[in-house]
Amino acid sequence: MPSTYKENKSKDETIQKKIKITHIITTIGLGGAEAMLYRLLQHMDRDDYEVEVICLTEMGSYGELIEQQLNIKVSICDMRSNRVSALLHCYRLCRDSDIIQTWMYHANLLGYILAILLKKKLIWGIHHSNLSKKDNKRRTIFIAKLCARLSKRVDAIISCGPKVKEIHEAIGYSSKKHRVIANGINTDLYKPSMKRQYFVERFDIINQPILLHVGRWDPLKDYANLMASLNHLRQQRQDFYLFLVGYEIDHSNRELLQMIKDAHLEQVTFLLGSREDMPQLMAAADVFVLSSVGEGLPNVLVEALASGTCCVTTNVGDCAYLVGNSGEVVAAKDAEALASGINTALNYSSQQYAQKASLGREHILANFQIQQVVAQYQSLYPAILNESPS
Repeated sequence: MPSTYKENKSKDETIQKKIKITHIITTIGLGGAEAMLYRLLQHMDRDDYEVEVICLTEMGSYGELIEQQLNIKVSICDMRSNRVSALLHCYRLCRDSDIIQTWMYHANLLGYILAILLKKKLIWGIHHSNLSKKDNKRRTIFIAKLCARLSKRVDAIISCGPKVKEIHEAIGYSSKKHRVIANGINTDLYKPSMKRQYFVERFDIINQPILLHVGRWDPLKDYANLMASLNHLRQQRQDFYLFLVGYEIDHSNRELLQMIKDAHLEQVTFLLGSREDMPQLMAAADVFVLSSVGEGLPNVLVEALASGTCCVTTNVGDCAYLVGNSGEVVAAKDAEALASGINTALNYSSQQYAQKASLGREHILANFQIQQVVAQYQSLYPAILNESPS
């Protein structure tokens, strides 16, 4: 019923009513889902869509960017302080919405409640694949499984990769309205450039291979396995530097510093914290390493591949789907396997490296350009609005 979204001004003139979408996200700091929300909002057609964002914790880096750069309102409904007050605040903010779109489990559950109360269309977003009790809080697992029971009444479920979709359908998520829309990036920003020189010039190091790891301080990133693997690698070769980037990845992190010391990596490791020059760092690295025990479809791998950098990743979430034959995929939580994969990548001939780097970038250009991803979302919104109630 397209006429629902038009107001007749006269026989000859029609005013198109904007579709209002309220995004609800659990956190809005530095993370993969947060980055994807920011990129989606950055490239959406604001002539057709009115958007607002609700965050269930505190304002973070991407929240500030959304408000200051994109001029989109971000409201904080802190569910940790007063849940009843926060729920009422969210209810009031969503009353005029056409669609509630949520990101991550806690927001998905809240969005479900609001959509039922307000009779709104609801889109869930799933950006996670590891639901093991060892690596997650019990509350997170409980909410994820509860959402599986509720999923039949959701208008659309979006997983960020095919493996993520498969894993969630295996625990009971409805397949009927479940689709994959992958994370997208700006491939004009993330693109190949001169290897290594960017690091050499800025960090006063000699010209030898650069390993880059990007990830916040979180158990799912498995820094312990990364350090153990590089300790193994140091027993085989000495010719590399390790650059670590991410939130809380700095010299104030005593636990990380102890891991580095125990692995005898103090002389070759650089802790860069959060950075604004990620496209340059990605392109200048020789090998990008992902050591996680749980991922969805990680933006950092997409960015590295788009930058023409070969990757070594653990086989979690959709990492194998991303990297494929353009790098090395190894078992998670296996330090020796990760060390072997990194060593293999460091030993690529120049021809091998160029072929794999080209293959990786071609894969990203074909499937993960942000314009393609935004187009998928923008075709979904009117489609679900015009669906008859089931």
